[in-house]
Amino acid sequence: MEDNITQVVQTKKRPTFITVLCILSLIGSGGFGLLQPLYQFATFEKSYPEKLEQIEKGLEQMEDAGMESGFLYDMAVNGQIALEKTAENLVPMTAANVVFALFSLFGVFLMFKLKKNGFYLYSVVNLFWMLVPVYFIGMEVGMMTLAMGGGFTILFIILYAVNLKHMK
Repeated sequence: MEDNITQVVQTKKRPTFITVLCILSLIGSGGFGLLQPLYQFATFEKSYPEKLEQIEKGLEQMEDAGMESGFLYDMAVNGQIALEKTAENLVPMTAANVVFALFSLFGVFLMFKLKKNGFYLYSVVNLFWMLVPVYFIGMEVGMMTLAMGGGFTILFIILYAVNLKHMK
């Protein structure tokens, strides 16, 4: 009986902060990282022509208004390029995103169990995952995507790293 009590006392308790980080990572990697590419894959064929037409119409309107340069025009052109490259690479992009999301989720699960290996897996997977748009869409457009999502990735890796002392 006393051995059981000693064993329970010696079991590490997961800090609340790690629990919160894991839940947020579950939402990010599982919700956005896994479900979004699957949804995009399922709906892309139907939505692609409409999205492309909207971008072309917007570019036309900007050109008519004399706005052939500038930030908004460049964003629209980059959006058009991203959409066209996504159409060309939809299957491999979706596959890469799903694989990275699953490995990321596994890393989160391990960290939830307070395993250091989860941190290393999560970090490596997410750093490479950020490069998927750069690889499939191209450097200029992919770097914009990287800049938007990369900050959160780096932030979470840092926050997990600060809590490595609680993992075995």
